[in-house]
Amino acid sequence: MGSESGGSYTLTEIFAIKFVLADVVIIAALLLAGPLWALGLTALFVASTFLIWYLTRRSERADADRAAERDAAEAASERPEDTSDPVTRLQERYADGELSEAEFEAKLDRLIESNERADAAGIETEELELERSN
Repeated sequence: MGSESGGSYTLTEIFAIKFVLADVVIIAALLLAGPLWALGLTALFVASTFLIWYLTRRSERADADRAAERDAAEAASERPEDTSDPVTRLQERYADGELSEAEFEAKLDRLIESNERADAAGIETEELELERSN
């Protein structure tokens, strides 16, 4: 059983133990207290069985959700952060073949012009320092 390996009981083991104990108690109630007590205990055991099933399933879903969140967090931490500036990203796209040389030049010119406009307006552009090379 699950307790022999130091872990917790599985849902099947819990139900098996519960039904064996329930049978013993119900038979004892039938012999010693009468049929109404046995019927009441049977109803109590059935209700508690559904409660155990519900709580176990809820716990398993919560464990699965936590595992999924942990996996997502690990996957996110393994992915490199995209902290590169726009020019570097543009160069990477050009190197990957996503952009032709003309598209690369046009986009690079736009970036340089926007940087120059930002400088003229007095806006800080620490992450993007470009100079037009003519």
